[in-house]
Amino acid sequence: MGIRMSSNQFMYNYNLSLQNAYKRQTKLFEDADGGSLHRPSDNSIDYSRLLHYKNNLSENEQYQKNVKDGLSWMHTSDSALTHMNEIMKTFVTKTVDAANDSNNETDWNAIAKEMEAEIQEVVSTANSQEGERFLFSGQRDLIQPFNWEKNSDGEVAVASRGIAKTLDNSQVNFFKGDLATKNIDTNAVLTQMLTLTYNGNTYYLDTQNGYVYDKEFVDDGYKEIFNKGITTTYATTYAVGRFYPSSLSSSEDTEETEDSEEETTTLSEESYKVKVSDYFTNQGIIRQVSASSSSGEDEEEESGSDDEEEETDTDSNLVNATIQILFKGDESATTVDFATIQQQIVNYAGNMKYFSMVKLNGAVQTDSDTVNVNGKDLFGSDIFDNEESGNEYSGCAMINQMLTVLAKTEAHDSHWMTSDGITISNVASSTIVIAQTHVGARSQLYESVSTMLDTQNDIITENITNVSSTDVAKLATDLMQAQTLYSMSLSLGGRILPLSLADYL
Repeated sequence: MGIRMSSNQFMYNYNLSLQNAYKRQTKLFEDADGGSLHRPSDNSIDYSRLLHYKNNLSENEQYQKNVKDGLSWMHTSDSALTHMNEIMKTFVTKTVDAANDSNNETDWNAIAKEMEAEIQEVVSTANSQEGERFLFSGQRDLIQPFNWEKNSDGEVAVASRGIAKTLDNSQVNFFKGDLATKNIDTNAVLTQMLTLTYNGNTYYLDTQNGYVYDKEFVDDGYKEIFNKGITTTYATTYAVGRFYPSSLSSSEDTEETEDSEEETTTLSEESYKVKVSDYFTNQGIIRQVSASSSSGEDEEEESGSDDEEEETDTDSNLVNATIQILFKGDESATTVDFATIQQQIVNYAGNMKYFSMVKLNGAVQTDSDTVNVNGKDLFGSDIFDNEESGNEYSGCAMINQMLTVLAKTEAHDSHWMTSDGITISNVASSTIVIAQTHVGARSQLYESVSTMLDTQNDIITENITNVSSTDVAKLATDLMQAQTLYSMSLSLGGRILPLSLADYL
């Protein structure tokens, strides 16, 4: 029994087949762009892999950009540090020349002028930029970091800066033997005492324990004892005095004994540590106090004076800060002055923070991801702004120490240049070398990572190709077949389909 198919059914089947042929041809044309995956419906599993690989590629390309930017920053920094390192070598040489007793007036002036020019060049180089960003400003990289202290007229000013006694290696071993046991490189760290003056004599104050030594013992006297193998354990026995803490005169820290009415005070060793920030800023500038506050009686008498009120806006009632020292054999403490020197000062406007350019996925590695050098890295710290001083890091310690060397050169102090100046210059040079070494090490690490990221980029690209690429030869064959079939279908349809009313018109 035959089945009769209506013209409408016949037309429907033909149209459906023709549309399928067209869709297949269209899909093959779409694959002609080289990719076989354009939507999840093409192949859900492979499409999921494709998205994963593309995310990896995008992440890897971002890391490559970070590494490229980081390398550019570090190469520029390294160039600036190399220039500063060369200048510092010359500065060290000039410091050695200044330590010569045979220098005449002309020699001193020539050395001082060269030193000043070298310091100015170091400051200028420390203000180097990468584009509009300053290299050594920490995270405040849009602000010029190093600036000269200026007066109200806009000219470079001078200030009273404390003079620190800088210990050489043998002095560190004798007076600070505990530092040697901590493997601290004294060639890269300034170990210092504060210089005091009293009755024309010079003394050195160890701020860590409050002991005071006379100049002659610290310069030469200790050597005979040191050569016998006696180190810091006995160094304090040769002190001529000790810092007198304010708590000794405070009734809150005294206790009355049961057997007598006398009051005694027991202080820990920590109490004898001198807080440098009470007397100096982090740049080493001595703090000034009003003359009226130096004595309770004077303050009370002067507080009612009309003349005093008129002079409060002037500097006539300001005096340098002093410190109380109890010398051996004395029953009461003595007010002792800090030794100071008039010199130029450099300020640091940046901060001590770092910025990272992450080169790999995972947790941020501060030590290896940081690409910048801040003021502390570049110019270290001294007794005025180290961790024990009570001050924040100044960011320009070695620059100001170099300016002290310049001031001593202008004062023709060859003895100080021999005992302190050479050590300061060597340490200042070492801090820049260390900073450059760290930049170089991180730069090599970034270059190594750059090579690895390039390799990963090739692998990810290959994975994308494998999961989504089209077989070009097969595509060409299939496309030719699809076009042929579609053309034949159109031609055949024109012949076998029943005529419509329009065909008779």
